[in-house]
Amino acid sequence: AGQAGAFLRIGLTPRAKGMGDTYVAVADNASAAYYNPAGLAFIQRQEILMSYSAMSFDRTFSHIGYSRPLPPMAGFSAGIIQSGFRDSEARLRNGELSGENIEDTHYAFFIGFAIRFSDKFSAGISPKVIYSKIYDVSAKSFGADFGVMLKPVKNLSLGAVIKDIGIKMKYSREVSGGIGLGDQTTTDAYPRIMKAGAAYQLPLSGSFKYILFAADMERNSLQGSKSHFGIETNISDKIHVRAGLDSKDFTAGFSVPFKIRQHAFQFDYAYIHDTRGIAGFGSQDMAVRFWF
Repeated sequence: AGQAGAFLRIGLTPRAKGMGDTYVAVADNASAAYYNPAGLAFIQRQEILMSYSAMSFDRTFSHIGYSRPLPPMAGFSAGIIQSGFRDSEARLRNGELSGENIEDTHYAFFIGFAIRFSDKFSAGISPKVIYSKIYDVSAKSFGADFGVMLKPVKNLSLGAVIKDIGIKMKYSREVSGGIGLGDQTTTDAYPRIMKAGAAYQLPLSGSFKYILFAADMERNSLQGSKSHFGIETNISDKIHVRAGLDSKDFTAGFSVPFKIRQHAFQFDYAYIHDTRGIAGFGSQDMAVRFWF
């Protein structure tokens, strides 16, 4: 909706996005610091996660993250998000090329830390640094996410998070040419995002090992509410298949585990259909996860 910080609301990693961007109550891997840092307190092993999104208009969206448990009751994560485009040809109002290139690039550097206060409840925080460059101006700011997670009974998880607290980007330019405008400054405050969600994993027998149901409700401080729904199942301990509804956008994806020299890896893929674009248009997400 034309608000600042849109790149931080795209979503992260094919597993979460394949489930309709429904992850607040799941948050069990290296993307937990993005969705709900409280989930870091429940992770069991170290992980490196690298993801890439193929988007329209030559935009890129990539992420690399690392997470690890901190026994006996805590977890830690660090990550970098890159988004935007570079070297796009600028045009004049009449459509002619101006002879210069422009860029619109954004970075988020964040860490996450969570602690379990019991076997059922945890809280976490994810401080972040944001850097943006738009055309010939740049800005940076600091902010944080705060989340909680509750596992009241077996296989049920509840989560809540407040995102992008305190982020304000101040862009400045000194106007030259003697036109009397002086310095120009624009301050863009990121809207606060509030999410709450639930996830339930139903154990099964046979070829299908489980079904995970998840749902999130999202509130943007400058917009209305959005809903997210997702489902995931595992087939014969080999392939994970998922589908979801990200507000009005249909999503789907899968994961395939594999090994290289006895090291465990997993390839993740997701397709996100964009109902606001032309028919058949969507984005594709890919990721590789490595556990050790």
